[in-house]
Amino acid sequence: MKPDLREVRTRHALQQSLMSLVMESGYEPITVSDIASRAGVARKTFYAHYPDKDALLIDCITPQLTTLLQSISNTDVNSLLVDNKPASYSAFKYVQENAAFFRAMLSDHGSAGFYSYILKIMTQSSYQMHQAIWQTVPNPSVDPQLIAHFLAGALLNCIIWWLNHDCNPSAESMAYTFSRLAAPGTIDVLGLD
Repeated sequence: MKPDLREVRTRHALQQSLMSLVMESGYEPITVSDIASRAGVARKTFYAHYPDKDALLIDCITPQLTTLLQSISNTDVNSLLVDNKPASYSAFKYVQENAAFFRAMLSDHGSAGFYSYILKIMTQSSYQMHQAIWQTVPNPSVDPQLIAHFLAGALLNCIIWWLNHDCNPSAESMAYTFSRLAAPGTIDVLGLD
């Protein structure tokens, strides 16, 4: 059954409302009333679609994150490159294209829940992306899930640093820098050449 066009429009209005409010004042101070008012709907209409503002936020960002993760899934397992660039380049490029949003969400006025959600998604992606490597090491001295969590956390914190420096240097330069920082320790701990 096709979704009701009115429902689709309402969800879209709520999403646009949240995103514009985030850009103006950060995430934490925003209330459901603020979102509903900006969208031109009643609070009960908001609750008919979402249980809270966190669920709305997840609904807003999931399609974009899915697209980003699909681009990273094209990683060459031997070189860990995507289109001849480090796999992290896609993440830096995406963040750069949405810098105002990520700056607001990953700031002191952002959301700890958002940070945790992004970290979880990035950790899963890192683990899957490195799956071929994990299979070449029969008895790793460090649990591959811990390595994936470490790499995701390091990448997310490099992104935060980069946002605080107005996305300088370039996304490509940051991707190569991240690889130079992360790869030697990971290679060493796995006993790879």
